[in-house]
Amino acid sequence: MVAKVGTVIENEKWKIKVFAPPKEHGLAHVHVLAKGYNAEVKISLLTLEVIGSTKFHKRTAKGIIKYIYENYEFLWNCWEAIHGKDEKTKFKTSSKKSR
Repeated sequence: MVAKVGTVIENEKWKIKVFAPPKEHGLAHVHVLAKGYNAEVKISLLTLEVIGSTKFHKRTAKGIIKYIYENYEFLWNCWEAIHGKDEKTKFKTSSKKSR
């Protein structure tokens, strides 16, 4: 996979981005930006939880997490292509109950 920085996947509602060092640091996560209004959220790829605060409504954040779960392998591969492999920290989608 070629490492792509910035928007790696999007739908009609959101853009999901992965950034590279040195701007980006910390544990595996993605940035989700709303299309059409000013809202952003960071979602951990390790726990599938919101990192920090967001202007997204709680119900919308749950929908974003579900979308990330459905596209998890692709998003994890994008993160690894930019930041390197670390299988021991990868979220186990096969062991996670449906959200």
